[in-house]
Amino acid sequence: MWQLPGGSIDPDDDDALTAAQRELAEETGYHGGTWIGHGSLHPLPGLTDCRVYLWRVDQPTSGPAAADPSEADMRVLRVPLPEAVAAVREGRLRCAPSAAPVLSLTD
Repeated sequence: MWQLPGGSIDPDDDDALTAAQRELAEETGYHGGTWIGHGSLHPLPGLTDCRVYLWRVDQPTSGPAAADPSEADMRVLRVPLPEAVAAVREGRLRCAPSAAPVLSLTD
């Protein structure tokens, strides 16, 4: 399943931005850059109070990933935006909180 990086806000995180920065670094090795918030989504409001915060980072610096053991089988793919949009439209990117920001970046 294709997904954008993400995860939970941990007790040690100051806020959703801190959590997003930590998750991106852990899962992909990318860090720094300019972060822009794009609001939040409630992916299943009838079933859970879960909220997903959406972020875009421009010009991050690459580094080594430090995924936790439960993510050992995860593969990181760098996909150009047009291919990501096609993946949403063709049903290859089926994760709604990942598809929403991909489609929001298209005009």
